[in-house]
Amino acid sequence: MSDSKRHLLLVDDEEARRSVVADRLTDAGFDVVQAASGEAAIEALDGFAFDVIVSDLRLPGVDGRTVIDAAVT
Repeated sequence: MSDSKRHLLLVDDEEARRSVVADRLTDAGFDVVQAASGEAAIEALDGFAFDVIVSDLRLPGVDGRTVIDAAVT
């Protein structure tokens, strides 16, 4: 049996917003992994190839653009 859910990495440093978005995406059928920082997102990318990445671009430290760049390299 194959996993039919799409795997999504959600990156946002604002916990309340991240939680609400994650709940809605989960309800829409995604398997959501949350990251509270760009550093945590890049660490998650090291171990898994996500189908979709949704990232805040303005993050402290490693920004969202860097996260996206790390995903495609």
